[in-house]
Amino acid sequence: METILVSLISMALIVVSTLGVTLSTLKSANKMADAWQAMEQRSSSMVRTEISAAGPANYQGGIINVTVQNIGQVSLQEFASWDVILQYQSGSAVYLTYSATSTPGFGQWTMNGIFVAGGAPAAFDPGILDPGEYMTVSVNPSSPIPAKQMAKLTISTPNGVTTQCYITSS
Repeated sequence: METILVSLISMALIVVSTLGVTLSTLKSANKMADAWQAMEQRSSSMVRTEISAAGPANYQGGIINVTVQNIGQVSLQEFASWDVILQYQSGSAVYLTYSATSTPGFGQWTMNGIFVAGGAPAAFDPGILDPGEYMTVSVNPSSPIPAKQMAKLTISTPNGVTTQCYITSS
């Protein structure tokens, strides 16, 4: 009788521990599947996102104005989450923060407006850069670009798609 009781308790422990391991395995597989799906969504968004920047030919001090066109298939927004970096020819680089005002302060950038072909302001989806539209961006460097030198302006969307343009100082 005593061995039957010990055997039943042992079998119950084996069943409970097997059930615990099985549930843990299923939870892990579910988390892995969710992470994989999220990665696929981000990857799909990156593949369909494309921007192009055209910088000014000359920089004469002050604010740099750049046109950024959405040539991808995804509408873009959340400009405060975009990254703008100005790299000087000397090798130093400055991360510029977003400003919601129309004139950015030193070390800041702002989006001035969104336009359609022909220069007319975008009428649909205000504040969203839809495919085929372009926006004007003003960049106010924290320090001026030295004379007779170049700087590289890199603009990045929140999902990591970048474009670059070169600015020359006269």
